Amino acid sequence: MQDELLEGYNFKFLRNHAPNGSYLKSLVGLANLGIWKELNDTRPDVVVVMSWMNPTWWLTFFASLRFNIPLLLMTDANVNAERLMSPWKSWIKRLFLGGFLFRIATGYLCAGTANRQLYTYYGVPDEKLVPFAYSWGYSHLLEEGKQLRDQKAELRNKYNIPQDAVVILYCGRFSTEKGSMELLEAYKRVSHSRKALVLVGDGRLRTRMEDFVASKGLESVYFMGFQTRNDMSIFYTLADCLILPSHRETWGMVVNEALCFSLPVVISDQVGSGPDLVIPEENGHYFPARDVSALADRITQIIELSDEDRHIMGEKSYSLIKKWTDRDLATTMVKYLDSLQIVRD
Repeated sequence: MQDELLEGYNFKFLRNHAPNGSYLKSLVGLANLGIWKELNDTRPDVVVVMSWMNPTWWLTFFASLRFNIPLLLMTDANVNAERLMSPWKSWIKRLFLGGFLFRIATGYLCAGTANRQLYTYYGVPDEKLVPFAYSWGYSHLLEEGKQLRDQKAELRNKYNIPQDAVVILYCGRFSTEKGSMELLEAYKRVSHSRKALVLVGDGRLRTRMEDFVASKGLESVYFMGFQTRNDMSIFYTLADCLILPSHRETWGMVVNEALCFSLPVVISDQVGSGPDLVIPEENGHYFPARDVSALADRITQIIELSDEDRHIMGEKSYSLIKKWTDRDLATTMVKYLDSLQIVRD
């Protein structure tokens, strides 16, 4: 996989000096000290930084300033979490982000409305905000979705899923922050003979989830285990709706993918892609995160739709995501930097 992703690119791995290397699990998990020399030696046209949570990123910020290299910040964080933050943590973030980092970057690549709102929340001016879309690979998925439509019945037979079932699909980690247990509790409350729940993924809550299904006597719940991205097309095809009940979710790429397969979606109000990819009552529904009753109601709404109305919702999903396929990130960056007419040393 690594070789496939890097094919055709000039690349270099820098040594990580952190004692316990980690991208997400530690605030000091990335310490690639060689980034300073690398930027000084190569003087790239632009540096794109993906976060501010590790020493590597801060070295990159200061090196970009020192060597007068344009710096673009690209993070999928969104404003939802900021609004729930404690006062002291909010003060610290305003000091470091609003008072320093968000003042020095050349521009900010915004992946949707909620991400854009994060930057405006910390005072970034509109002229520095550069919209882009997570669009890579979706042309292929859109085509694959059309090709697999006629195989829905065959795929359901393969996994012993009733043809007349309304299949609710969940894809992701089985963990507390993903709302996995709330999904099962909500499913239990749905009183409908045609319901079915397909769970794709794995995680530390799997045993607990399986025990819950067994102890409550829940029927038509299918644990499919971890699947590769290529195999995910099968499950999008056999499903009727995607559910993403996360307590927090910076974006939620499964929403993009589900739309490529013409699925309605039900997501929590903490999913970052919601404002851009879910139009209530048209191609999906929202519910308040952690609200089991509201989630059960939304699932019931989807199940009780006629097949034709569910199909119409799915077609609206398809039309919406199709508009994203031509929003190329590389082209967007080049246009923005050209517009600035930056003079380099």
